This record gives sequence, structure tokens and C-alpha cells, in this order.
Amino acid sequence: MNYLLPLLFVLATVLIMFVLIRRRVLKERFTVWWAVLSLGVVVFVIFPPLLPFVATNLGFITPSNFVFFAASLMFLLMSVQFSVEISRLDEKTRTLAEQLGILRTQMEQHIWTTDSHGENVADDTGVDDVDA
Repeated sequence: MNYLLPLLFVLATVLIMFVLIRRRVLKERFTVWWAVLSLGVVVFVIFPPLLPFVATNLGFITPSNFVFFAASLMFLLMSVQFSVEISRLDEKTRTLAEQLGILRTQMEQHIWTTDSHGENVADDTGVDDVDA
């Protein structure tokens, strides 16, 4: 009965991740760490003596210290993953902004056409009024 709460936590976590993925709110690659956490909780719930055994063999005095260390490690790994993803998105955003600038310049140059008298006139296409 003491292990009902952790099992409910795992079930709720898996259910929430499934719903978020189905609604396309969360990408699959971001659920990996939550799946690892859920799997770890299930293993320690099914085999309760395993937590003190693992903690002791890894040099932790109490199992709670091991749990806090594992949680901190998981948050560190998630932080690194998010930093990598943010860096990728930042690079994509910069590249897209540069490409947009190039396309706008090309469009502005294309708008200026030569009329039958050889004078440059601007087309009234309203390109300058478009906000990005």
C-alpha cells in the first residue's frame, strides 16, 4: 500500500505525456527523460529493497540522498538537452531572418521596372506595407 502513490505518479506522468504528444503540444524527443524517470520509479516500486542496495553500493549514506542526486542529474541532462534545442532554434531563426532579408531585397529590386520611356517606376504592389 505504501507504493500506491509512486505507481499513481508513474501512471499520471505516462498519461499526461501521451495526451500532450497526441495533441502535438510536446515532441516525442522531450518525453525521453520523463519515460526514464517513470521507468526508474516503477523498478524501485516493484523491487523496494533495490533502492537501498543501489544507494549503498554507489556510496550514498541514505537512499533519499541517492534519489535527490538522481533527480538533480536528470534535471541537468534535461537542461543540456533544452540548451542544445534552443541553440538549434536560435540558429534556424537567424538563418530564416537572413533569408527573409535577402528575399525582401530581391523583391524590392524586382518591383522597380522600366516603363516604355526608360524611366524607373515603382509597381504599386504594397510589398513595403507587408509586416513579417
